Amino acid sequence: MNLYEKLAKELEKQIKNGAYQFGERLPSVRQLHRETSMSISTVLQTMYLLEAKGLVEARPKRGYFVTFSPNQNVQTPVVYRPTTKEGPGNIEDTIQQVYGENDQHDPITNFSIGVPSSKMLPIARLKKIVRETMLDLTDACVHYEPIMGNPYLRRQVAQRTSLWENGLSPDDLITTNGCMNALALAMMAITKKGDRIITESPVYFGTIQLAKSLGLHVIEMPTHSNYGLDIEEVKKTMKKIDIAAVIVVSNFSNPLGYNMSVQSKRALVKICTSHQVPLIEEDLYGDVFFGTERPLPCKSFDQKGIVLWCSSVSKTLAPGYRVGWIAAGKYTDRILKSKLYHNVSSSSLSHEVVARFMDKGRYDNHLRQLRVALHHNLLKYLQVIQEYFPENTKTTFPNGGFLLWIELDPRIDTSQLYEPALNLGIKYAPGRMFTLRDQYKNCLRLSFGLDWNEQTATALTKLGLLLQHQLVSY
Repeated sequence: MNLYEKLAKELEKQIKNGAYQFGERLPSVRQLHRETSMSISTVLQTMYLLEAKGLVEARPKRGYFVTFSPNQNVQTPVVYRPTTKEGPGNIEDTIQQVYGENDQHDPITNFSIGVPSSKMLPIARLKKIVRETMLDLTDACVHYEPIMGNPYLRRQVAQRTSLWENGLSPDDLITTNGCMNALALAMMAITKKGDRIITESPVYFGTIQLAKSLGLHVIEMPTHSNYGLDIEEVKKTMKKIDIAAVIVVSNFSNPLGYNMSVQSKRALVKICTSHQVPLIEEDLYGDVFFGTERPLPCKSFDQKGIVLWCSSVSKTLAPGYRVGWIAAGKYTDRILKSKLYHNVSSSSLSHEVVARFMDKGRYDNHLRQLRVALHHNLLKYLQVIQEYFPENTKTTFPNGGFLLWIELDPRIDTSQLYEPALNLGIKYAPGRMFTLRDQYKNCLRLSFGLDWNEQTATALTKLGLLLQHQLVSY
């Protein structure tokens, strides 16, 4: 352990023990330099590490201030065990209501959108790279790319897997138009109408709607809000019935925000390998971690090519560029055929721009800033939720990503409260959207990827008060 890591560990301990309170100023860099005999640069590295973990924030000309409170945690949901009862109504209507274009309310604080704020993204740098790319390339990216995708981008992505147990080469990767396109190609390539697939529960609504459109039967598995899929239940299910695929968001899932342990990831890969069941892994949020290192995906433990690893920069860099990729293992030929029939080619310009941005450390520099901003937001959200939401509110505490899952009093129906919230200028994602079963009516998902400002804080407060008022009326 380096000197700066030792100092960071000691300060982190003091912060979490309450020696330094939320909002309190830490000793200055020069003071720590004198007291520890460490160099200024070493002390600054300490502060950068604490900042990356979301424990402190830098304030220009004032120093570093604590952003963590040991008493900030509200109650946490534990295990969700899906019911077998089909849900009433059509959740597609709810999805259209939340994400459709018929919204006449303005201004809106949109907690339902699953991407970071534009102000958190390096738009000026991307503009510059777009201009440079158009000037540098003689064909101005007007032609189709190779079916495997942009070689430069595949090389950059492969380099980011160098620390895995089973790292990837550029030839292992196929570019796609975002992660959703990668997921669709995977499902079309390895399943057929009538097949059964396993998912977590609650599960991202896009996944279950895609599965429905392909005529697949979705089996929602018990899921722990902190650790993810119940691996033993997955194993039992595979022994009883034929399963065509398992789909999981392994790192900072949508909507629960959990991060599967290394042991669980290994176990899941082992089970899928032994049963020869493809494991489709969505790993969009892994780069937005609040700890010291990026969590490994299931794919890193895959020795037999059973895992189809899907990822993108849609949640970290440029949602509208639609840049993603898939490492399909032994299913690569099927994915290439599916891509040829459904896409022909990926977008030449946006994929080249992202490859250039990833090169020379630009992407990692951006991610460090993004992680700090998002963790700061998470702490702010939790403070407001603790203060203004009903007393029996339960919320997840993700260690990465930017999604919060909130469980409310069982009497509350968040779908019915959506219109009253909208009248207050607030959008959120009702929990009923994240299942095909009759459950999660008293839950909702919030994005903390918005800018933290007075409007956001006021909207979150109003939402909490609306929920409290609803309970009083029962």
